Amino acid sequence: MGTWVAIERAESRVWNQVPIGQESTYDLVYLVQWQPASAVDPYIGESGLFGAVPGVRQRLPSAIYGSSSLLKTFVCRSVDAQPVREQIYTWVVTCRFGSPQVIVGEETGQHVQVTRQAQTRQANVWRIGPTIPSNGDVTWPTGVVDIAGTKVDVAGNPVSYEIPQMQISMEILWDRTGQNGLNAVGEPPTSLYSSYIGTRNSVSFLGCDIGTMVYRGFTVSPQNEYYRIQHQWLWDQMYHLDQIALPMPDGAPVCESIVTIAGLDVLQCTKVGFFQKYPSKTNHTSLFSATALAELTAPKPTAV
Repeated sequence: MGTWVAIERAESRVWNQVPIGQESTYDLVYLVQWQPASAVDPYIGESGLFGAVPGVRQRLPSAIYGSSSLLKTFVCRSVDAQPVREQIYTWVVTCRFGSPQVIVGEETGQHVQVTRQAQTRQANVWRIGPTIPSNGDVTWPTGVVDIAGTKVDVAGNPVSYEIPQMQISMEILWDRTGQNGLNAVGEPPTSLYSSYIGTRNSVSFLGCDIGTMVYRGFTVSPQNEYYRIQHQWLWDQMYHLDQIALPMPDGAPVCESIVTIAGLDVLQCTKVGFFQKYPSKTNHTSLFSATALAELTAPKPTAV
């Protein structure tokens, strides 16, 4: 019975390296030919030719990747077979391998992409320019004190005020096979991620002060042997604090101070406190590997 024989061609092993997170490619090119065992051996059909070369979702042959950490991350994405018209039962087969990983000189790098989008939130305020507690921490109710600042309410009624915010997203890649050595094999630790939801940052992160970022959650999307994971935060200039007018027993704000507005004497709220709806803080850098964090703190190439 005849067999398929694959011979690697001289133009094989073509590299195309692109930035981290995009797909770098490595092409292997073979001349694949069916060779009958005898002159009367029937042709078995061309579907068998794919068994003579690496297939989709297979890694590079071990003889090629050797000890290279980078080449070990390449996985076959496509196999293209073109018949050689002037030679019977012969094809030129190109196996294209891809990897979103980049290791320059076997130095590991990781895809990290951060996006920011500015926005505002509408807040009811009784004071502008108040004294912000350290890191936005307020123990309710025992730690509430008057927030000072300039009174802007009228008869205890607050004004609407825009407070700057940012939506922040950070995307990383998770190798489901564990080949890149940057994470464990299998699923990402989504239970761990979930435990951070609704907490503020206990350390400065992504250029944001302690307590200004709240972790909103994550999305996980499969792509080949990787997951694309996007973590989301909401940054708030006022540390996510809300102003609350302290009331009398009947629920009405305490209004004792008087100010003259447009020639009229107007009562204003005397006591205003802060309420922190995200009292817990966690170290959000713990969500990421040291390699991912290095992409943020030590970008490459270095300045020359």
